[in-house]
Amino acid sequence: MSILKRILGQAKPPAPKPSPKPVAKPVKASEAPLNMDEVLAKEWSQTTPPERAALAEHFKDNAYPHSFEWNWKKINHNRMALVTYVTSQIPDCAYLEIGCDQNALFDAVGALDKTGVDPGRGGTIRKTSDDFFANNEKKFDFVWVDGLHEYAQVHRDVANSIAALKPGGYIALHDLLPTNWKIEHMPRMNLGWTGDVWKVAMEIAATKGLDFRLVAVDHGCGIFRVMEGAEPLADLSKELADEKFGYLYENVGKLPVATWEETKVWIDENLSANS
Repeated sequence: MSILKRILGQAKPPAPKPSPKPVAKPVKASEAPLNMDEVLAKEWSQTTPPERAALAEHFKDNAYPHSFEWNWKKINHNRMALVTYVTSQIPDCAYLEIGCDQNALFDAVGALDKTGVDPGRGGTIRKTSDDFFANNEKKFDFVWVDGLHEYAQVHRDVANSIAALKPGGYIALHDLLPTNWKIEHMPRMNLGWTGDVWKVAMEIAATKGLDFRLVAVDHGCGIFRVMEGAEPLADLSKELADEKFGYLYENVGKLPVATWEETKVWIDENLSANS
């Protein structure tokens, strides 16, 4: 055997090289575990798509199996039609709008005397509705309420609007007919959102002296007049505070839901009586 073969045969095999340590991949923000307390504390508009998906999962046990069949896109009237139809027939109408956002409705109202209140944008006054009403001394012919879609806030807005209304005036409000539990859910978990404003509709309907119609257009538009001797707005918070969409679905018959045609007849009769 050659010296080379003897050396090779006797040589120990080289020690294996150590395997490289795995390098941890950085965790993307979208893959990081979500802190639900932080997600729930956020304004819905500030949440990310993964956070919105987490909200849907978090609240899935609140699901209600039934929904209303209103298809708002197939009903060719909306809140603008309602508000402009009434305000255009009130001479020298003093108009107040609570919650103006991008002024879609505010700019459509032809009245010269217009006040718009919104803490973020739109309108003419940059305040919360609570701050506005705390110092307001003006009276209005028509008030539109479409601010924060939360029961307690809308209750205050409607009660304050009643105090600021001229005799024979009108108050109207939006988002009283959510079609399913996701749209109504508190806190918000869906792009389309009415909140639990429907609870105020129940209070208006229960208050003696408020002549009320709930128009089945545009997510539900309520409109009412304050009759002479009307009682203060009913407070049903003890009964309704914890109720959800299922309660509305089972008790919608307590509300004076009307078609556009029926509501128009009611408006015309009232305007004619006041002319």
